[in-house]
Amino acid sequence: MATLELNVKQSGIVNRIITKTYFKTRAGKINKRAAERYLRDDLPCGLKACDECRKYGKERLGAKNSDINSLIPSNHVVIADASVWIRFYDIFESELFGNVLITQGIWEYVKAKSISAYKKMNGLTYETPSDRFSVFMTEFHHEIYVPPEECVSESERQEKCLLSAGNYLLKHWKRTGWIPVILCGEEGERDRFRQKGFEQAYTVKEYVNDLKDAKRQELLDKMAAYDSSSTTDKLIYEEHLSHDQIMQGIATGKFRRGTFSVSRENYREANVIVDEDLNTWFITGIHFNRAVHGDIVAVELLPRTEWTAPEKMIRLRDVEELTTTADAIVDELNEDDEDSETATNADVDEGEPKAKKMKKSIAIPTAKVVGIIKRNWRPYCGILMPSALKGARRHLFCPTERVIPRIRIETEQAEILAHQRIVVCIDRCPRDSKYPLGHYVKTIGALGDRDTENEVLLLEHDVPHAPFSDAVIDCLPPEDWKPDMSNVIKQDQWKPKMTGVRVDLRELNICSVDPLGCTDIDDALHCRETEDGYLECGVHIADVTHFVRPGMAMDDEAVMRSTTVYLCDRRIDMLPARLSSNLCSLRGNEERYAFSVVWKMTREAEIIDTRFHKSLICSKAALTYERAQEIIDDQGMIDELAQSLRRLNDMSKLLKHKRTANGALTLASSEIRFEMDWETKTPKGVQNKAHIDTHSMVEEFMLLANISVAEKILSEYPDCALLRRHPIPAPVSYKPVIEAAKKRGYELSIESGKALADSLDRATDKGNPMVNRLLRMLTTRCMTQALYFSAGTIPVENYMHFGLATPIYTHFTSPIRRYADVVVHRLLAASIGADEIPSGLLNQNNVKKLSVNMNYRHKQAQYAGRASVQLNVLTFFKGRVEKVEGFIMGVRSNGIQIFVPTYGVESVIVIKPSPDTVIDAENGFVKAGKTTINELDRVTVQIRLDETNVQRPRIRLDLIEPYIEGLSVDFDLSTEQGIGK
Repeated sequence: MATLELNVKQSGIVNRIITKTYFKTRAGKINKRAAERYLRDDLPCGLKACDECRKYGKERLGAKNSDINSLIPSNHVVIADASVWIRFYDIFESELFGNVLITQGIWEYVKAKSISAYKKMNGLTYETPSDRFSVFMTEFHHEIYVPPEECVSESERQEKCLLSAGNYLLKHWKRTGWIPVILCGEEGERDRFRQKGFEQAYTVKEYVNDLKDAKRQELLDKMAAYDSSSTTDKLIYEEHLSHDQIMQGIATGKFRRGTFSVSRENYREANVIVDEDLNTWFITGIHFNRAVHGDIVAVELLPRTEWTAPEKMIRLRDVEELTTTADAIVDELNEDDEDSETATNADVDEGEPKAKKMKKSIAIPTAKVVGIIKRNWRPYCGILMPSALKGARRHLFCPTERVIPRIRIETEQAEILAHQRIVVCIDRCPRDSKYPLGHYVKTIGALGDRDTENEVLLLEHDVPHAPFSDAVIDCLPPEDWKPDMSNVIKQDQWKPKMTGVRVDLRELNICSVDPLGCTDIDDALHCRETEDGYLECGVHIADVTHFVRPGMAMDDEAVMRSTTVYLCDRRIDMLPARLSSNLCSLRGNEERYAFSVVWKMTREAEIIDTRFHKSLICSKAALTYERAQEIIDDQGMIDELAQSLRRLNDMSKLLKHKRTANGALTLASSEIRFEMDWETKTPKGVQNKAHIDTHSMVEEFMLLANISVAEKILSEYPDCALLRRHPIPAPVSYKPVIEAAKKRGYELSIESGKALADSLDRATDKGNPMVNRLLRMLTTRCMTQALYFSAGTIPVENYMHFGLATPIYTHFTSPIRRYADVVVHRLLAASIGADEIPSGLLNQNNVKKLSVNMNYRHKQAQYAGRASVQLNVLTFFKGRVEKVEGFIMGVRSNGIQIFVPTYGVESVIVIKPSPDTVIDAENGFVKAGKTTINELDRVTVQIRLDETNVQRPRIRLDLIEPYIEGLSVDFDLSTEQGIGK
């Protein structure tokens, strides 16, 4: 025992204390929890000038700052309390905060209370190379630790801990000439510190206000949202229920949980999917109750008498900005009468219930938000709305993303920020304010600057795009990497369940087929006749997991990014280029590691046998789709590679026929591709993407590989296999396309996927071939997004992929650009004995967490890609006017939606009221005089760039044929969301 005590003291431990806490279980029992805590005397304070602590570890703080603040004439270290971090965390990004010490108690308190503040604190301290921040382990320091007390709140204890730390450091640093300074969120807390003898306590506003640097104004602007709310005491919204009330309501079925999703056509309307069957509750106007797009909310179904239906009306804040005057904005920001809400600026609909206005629409389940379970706020990019009041401090910020409400901020830099893209954060949503209150964070760049707009695009879609860190680069193999031949065996030596081997397939006529310019080549194929008369078809996928191992910094980075993002002018890789474009890429005539799926098939595409194994390949050619098609079509080419391609092409047609016979859907979207000038990174033309057989050839074999692998990993890991499903759409979601088809004389059947596919095939118009494509586009919009999920978390019958008409599916064929495929490769490798399975993949909750992140990143990458196209459409039409063909995609009570296939643009033409104009949104037509236009009709429009509003340039459409007088223009509304594969 004596030896043990001596060892403990030599290790720096000076005391051991035991704390006891009591808590009530759900069953009502009182349980006791005891915990040991060891207090130490060897914990460094963080100051470089402290000789006593230097021996305990590397110190960070010490940049001299005796001349930066008029309140404090000596060098000092700032210790901010929890309320400062939670409320004003953005100010710590400023270099004006040079020495910041974070006590362990504050760190843990902030982590528990505010995820956004904690992420910022952790990022500033550990994720950026900076000596401005240090953490002091006060909860284990024998002279600072404050034990918990009964009847004392956690916030009161934190105040005591902060005072204890401040007093200790004041004494500890006495010889150095440095002093600790405590920053408080409120004056009352500051006064309590001073009353207890700690004079170096200030409010954060006092400290910032007395900084000598002119940049202090930016910090004051960031803090301004907490200085005021609205100018009225009238409460607009209901109070949110407490967490306990929400959880109890969800448990009893009174409330439902879901993600709040605002309509992109009408910002006063939103939906929440409330169950696994994708049933949706509709929410409108004041029933938003301060929910912001993306929040996880609790909703309560309203009585049937209060159910309503979506307006058939386009309501976009961007349209309103064109007609809202600066004076009206000033009036609204300063008004005392909240009842005087204008039609142009209303973010809350307090008028009569829509059910009274909508005689023809059928009411649908309608709900209200009763509480917020989780805020998903993030920094938002956008612009300030101009103000006519000179010197005004209160301004409205307009986010770039149209589903986010305007945010009220206070700043004295409005004139400087007026022509800039800026970032704003929401701080709170008071019950007495029509707008969330927020603060200015930073400026991105000048309006219209291409680099600025690209940065906004990435920030708005939350795309990680920083250069790969040194830690990630250190994980890479050398440029001159060569395959290891020690475990490579010949094909005829391979047998099922052989472990740790790689099959030599270098002699096979394997080739890749990809778009022009593709450098991250994930997949390659081959097909050859076997001696017994069957066909051997193989899909060979880059063996990324050989290089990216669990626990590596590169793996952690790939988890975070989850996908490669493809923009018009660049590609943001999930993995460093040395892997994505070189060592993993299956380039022609280079030896590469692969993971192969090989089928033995009849000539009718019936699978006899499937085998999976790691392999070593040497692709005989890296072909484009067009070149592969030329080889197939050129009957003069009879070499083995040409014959392999022809066999693959023939087999793919049989595979596709089987899929479509089972009900697989063929849908459409408006995606286009620009031909880029790579020197200027600007678009110079649109590439017309003609579908050719080789597109289907590659697609069919990739689908087959994904299905085969899904079956294998599910059989081995039924409780944690990573799969991908596409839920069956709710019947009500088909309403728009059913109505559009009916108006053209077509009957769409939604009884099953096959019935829908067959009825779409029948909906053809010889006089207007685009009708079928438009109906398929509308059908695509009725679909829900395909999702990754962990097996075992939902009923097996819900595993199916509706769009592909397969009961089970996953992603295996693109590990260079999708992390989901990396996970699946690891599962498959373990199932065949080729590798050990990481322990984390055997945990269903871990796989579920991975799935949530991958679903989010995949969706954001899709949105970013489409936004990049639209940004390039704007650039392309600068100084250009064209007359183009368009089609009516929808009729609303205040306008028509027109789709321009050539440029993938869908825009709204708002129709001004006129005695001669009849707009029938229910029946889908507009009649002006003797002219009538219907949904899906072909029209001719003039397309050009409208830069009247320099802050928001937009694509403008003018209807040319047929001519209808009195049409005005709004901008791009391209919102279709494909189901994804």
